[in-house]
Amino acid sequence: MEAPGKQPIYVFNAFFMSMRNEFTKPGRSIHWYTVEWDEATLPWADFRGKVLGETDPSSSPPGSLRRKIYDDWKALGLPGQPNVGDNGVHASASPFEALCERMNWLEVRCNRDSYCRALTKAGVTEDTIKAWSVDPQVKLEGGKKGSIWDALEDKDCTPCLEKVKTLQGLQ
Repeated sequence: MEAPGKQPIYVFNAFFMSMRNEFTKPGRSIHWYTVEWDEATLPWADFRGKVLGETDPSSSPPGSLRRKIYDDWKALGLPGQPNVGDNGVHASASPFEALCERMNWLEVRCNRDSYCRALTKAGVTEDTIKAWSVDPQVKLEGGKKGSIWDALEDKDCTPCLEKVKTLQGLQ
């Protein structure tokens, strides 16, 4: 973070490593799925809010995955009822974040990913994608700096791609 007249400071997500440690403890496992759908029939925001459910599973709509896990945790053999920090399931906040998570967690090479290929075909460089795969602060429209992932949150594939192109041009 930069403030006029002051030395820059660097901030990182201190919760990430403790969250990751919970997933990687001996005896634990992570199951991952890559899902695709037509953005015209299911907006990304609805996938996250209605299909997946809210971060707080107790506030999730009936029928959502997180609500189902919250309601049926005992029958599912979970050690405790899901909560905000351990809510049963994760989904990326945008198609770009999903690409980054596949690259970071699954070691998927950018050129072997369909969304990466769409980005590069549209003119986004692999260097930009790689640099942005760790959610850095970037120049945003209006001159401010902010999280690249936050700038793309809940955008469908096509608008997300266009926004990435625009933001790349601002750097």
